[in-house]
Amino acid sequence: MHGDVIRAPPTELHSMAASWPCSMWGMDVIGASDSPDSNGHQFILVAIEYFTKWVKIASYKHVTKKVVSDFLRNNIICRFGVPETLITDNTKNLIDGLYEQFKIRHRNSAIYRPQMNGVVETANKNLKKNIHKMTEAHWDWHEKLPYALMAYRTTVRTSTGATPYSLMHGMEVVLPA
Repeated sequence: MHGDVIRAPPTELHSMAASWPCSMWGMDVIGASDSPDSNGHQFILVAIEYFTKWVKIASYKHVTKKVVSDFLRNNIICRFGVPETLITDNTKNLIDGLYEQFKIRHRNSAIYRPQMNGVVETANKNLKKNIHKMTEAHWDWHEKLPYALMAYRTTVRTSTGATPYSLMHGMEVVLPA
């Protein structure tokens, strides 16, 4: 139990550490971009796996319940299995049906303090930085997403001392010359 006597009643603390690979994912949305890409996409849906720091991303015109459900089903559940826990910034309503269908435990980061989900916020910041460095024109950022993602996955994370790629696949990636 923990509580800040002045500001909040005591509440139970929850560990944000994943017990094994693919057991805990965090999801967030980067957007709305000031300049939509040539496809009209303005949002990037980001999911990060807490154990290996593996990131999955996709860009969309709008973030709807169907978009989030399809992303979670196709990019997380069908590729890595059903996660035990999913952490979002208070967007449980976007995927209620999947939580119930797959028995996924949902945790919110604080509404008033999204930095609480620091793993996702750090990934967002690094992805934005990678995209910004790679884009020459504002409308072509969607074309650089795969390269920004590759840069993120093949960079050593200080929290793990390894690359997300090596932790997920058990070997280092062969990079283009």
